[in-house]
Amino acid sequence: MLQLLLILITIFLPIYWWYKRQFSYWTQHKMVPSVRGSIFSGCLLQALRLKTNFGYHLKTIYGRSEFAHEPVVGIYGLHEPALLIKEPKLIKSILVKNFDNFHDRFPEQDVEHDPIGGQALFMASYGIWKEMRSKLSPLFTSAKLKTMYGLIQNVAQNMEGYLDRQSQIFCCEMKEFCARYTIDIISSVLLGFQSNSLENPSEELRNIIRKLTEFTSRRAFNFAIAFFVPHLSRVFKSKLLYEETEKFLKTSIDQAIRERKSSGETRNDLIDILVKLMDEAEESGRDMSQFMNCLLGQVGILISGGFDTTATTMSNVLLELAKCPEIQKRLRKEIQENFAGHGGPSISYENLSKLKYLDMVVCETLRLYPVLPILQRRYNKPAGTMEQYSLQPYSNFSVPNDMTMFISIYGLHNDSKYWPEPLKFDPERFSPPNKPMLLNSMTYLPFGAGPHNCIGARLAMLQLKCGLVHLLKHHSVRVCDQTVLQPEFEAKAFILKIKGGTYLEIVKETNEYGIAK
Repeated sequence: MLQLLLILITIFLPIYWWYKRQFSYWTQHKMVPSVRGSIFSGCLLQALRLKTNFGYHLKTIYGRSEFAHEPVVGIYGLHEPALLIKEPKLIKSILVKNFDNFHDRFPEQDVEHDPIGGQALFMASYGIWKEMRSKLSPLFTSAKLKTMYGLIQNVAQNMEGYLDRQSQIFCCEMKEFCARYTIDIISSVLLGFQSNSLENPSEELRNIIRKLTEFTSRRAFNFAIAFFVPHLSRVFKSKLLYEETEKFLKTSIDQAIRERKSSGETRNDLIDILVKLMDEAEESGRDMSQFMNCLLGQVGILISGGFDTTATTMSNVLLELAKCPEIQKRLRKEIQENFAGHGGPSISYENLSKLKYLDMVVCETLRLYPVLPILQRRYNKPAGTMEQYSLQPYSNFSVPNDMTMFISIYGLHNDSKYWPEPLKFDPERFSPPNKPMLLNSMTYLPFGAGPHNCIGARLAMLQLKCGLVHLLKHHSVRVCDQTVLQPEFEAKAFILKIKGGTYLEIVKETNEYGIAK
């Protein structure tokens, strides 16, 4: 018994003292105001216990009164000290000006254990990210988006027809409805498949794609491992995708590539790009199995990003419009005038971009509900030096190599210094004279900033706006008995998702232009 006790002391005492030293870091650097960290959980105990969303938790630290005028705040990750960056000019330095020293988001992933999720754009090391970003960027050029717009319109018109066949007034869970709309777009625009999730919500493709963004307690744990201690992913058998999702991606994408090659068809979609990349990789003698896993990781992140973030934002827009009837009335008037003015069942790609009030409403929704509530970067010192990153003139602290920087997008978007009455839904903040200044201020970051900004942001905005105009052309939305006016956020999810759904009534309307049925 004594021997066992000695063994346990020998093992755990060094671990305890190591953690003790880690979590007293900011008491040794008093020039940085800080929050207290707990051993084995850092500042993340509430998030780890799934009592709050991690992004919301960082927002509460950002908003604490004692840090109101501080440029940075010392915090603790799961096992190491980190910094919460609040000063917009420092944020710009990290995301844009000094990107080369902050190009990694997370510690190195174990890609041998998780060859698909670990190589996806969002998680990948800089080398993989840089190669894949450059190869996938041609998918999102203006010319390609114009081509995709026709496919997006087809889905939006199908949604419009579906709504016209419903009763005059019906209650709908908007997140689920919007998800079915975006799944049909993703399957058509990115994967080359035809799906009809709007009419057939039990469709297999819908269920598989939904799995990409389904957050259980186990998956929340897997993400925590990937973000903070990826070297332990093999120990805990943690992967970022479900096994059935990986199987679906391998089977369906391989089949789509083979069919596209044999048909010789060109659709200007993701499958066309994958065919080209596979041919190039084969010609260069790359390990095709490994390269295919890397491509599948990119497909997974593009699908989940294009599906869930857009569906979440679209339902958030509708919730705010239901709560603000006058704003909804003005937006519907702009939409109906444009349909009437162009005499057709749809709005062109060019004319959609001219709906200024629609753009203002969407931008304000993304301010109130930034789907990705935080950004994370790690400092990489210049090669061959011991140089630390100076925070002067804002702080006398110099950032050591490998320290993690957190940026609370949710905190910035709710900071009364930059946004008077931040809880108020006010699209006028993004009127044409104001918007250019806001986009350069680093206080509005719904899609990030710099080289790591969201690769699919323009596609997301296109499908979001197209869906809204076709929904609101004939219909309005209003609150009902099931509507939660002050919603909470899902604690298990990494992105900012409303807990319990968004229930609204959809009402078939008439209008002065005679468009509605």
